[in-house]
Amino acid sequence: MSSLTALILAAGYGSRIADVTTNPKSLLTIKEKALMDWHFDSLAAVGVKDVVVVTGYKREVLEEYLQKFKSNFNLAFAVNDDYKVKGNTYSLFFGLEKVETDFLLFDADLIYETQILRAFVEDTNPNQILVGESSIDDIECAKTMIDKDGFVRMTIDKRAVSAEEREKYTFAGEAIGILKFSKEYRDDMFNECKKFLADEKNVSKNWEHVMNEFLHTHDMSVHQSVSDKWVEIDNREDYERAKKLFGEV
Repeated sequence: MSSLTALILAAGYGSRIADVTTNPKSLLTIKEKALMDWHFDSLAAVGVKDVVVVTGYKREVLEEYLQKFKSNFNLAFAVNDDYKVKGNTYSLFFGLEKVETDFLLFDADLIYETQILRAFVEDTNPNQILVGESSIDDIECAKTMIDKDGFVRMTIDKRAVSAEEREKYTFAGEAIGILKFSKEYRDDMFNECKKFLADEKNVSKNWEHVMNEFLHTHDMSVHQSVSDKWVEIDNREDYERAKKLFGEV
């Protein structure tokens, strides 16, 4: 059994996929399984038993759905009630209050092959970002930029990489939305979130912003995904692609 805790951020509304579902996005189904089922099946397969889920939007619906996992997992909830105002940095902060070990961090709106997670967990490096193939010119891609020593120094999302950034760093792929932290780095990230959120202008910002602050002073390496069978589901187009990739269509 793994000593890692899984921390899943699932508080958000998912406005870009509101034309598909009004439920929490992590309850979207593929092959009659909700995204949360895919997460928990993979966690079971790699021996992770301790799970913290951060809820917010329609939390009662999601928490009720997840009750079925309590017989096989040590399941706890953290809550970001004010999810419309407080971005997912707050979700990360609230979740970290419940985590006391090395941990895996997940965005909830993912689907991926179990072998991807297994290889990531089995990699003995305790502080890593899981990365898949992509293009540096893809605006939507969470672009992972590494320094000359191979450590991630920033991720760039929803904008182009500047000429200065291209000169300073090397593109390593797309951050999938799964990361691994040691207990020491967990403590440092908790304190980084606390400091970041003390500034009111950061209240609504996503955790990628605090992550970039963290990466200035913490060495995290890249783990290249062993498979390209994964999708982050932001909108209907992503959802349709995921259904095709995982054999529903």
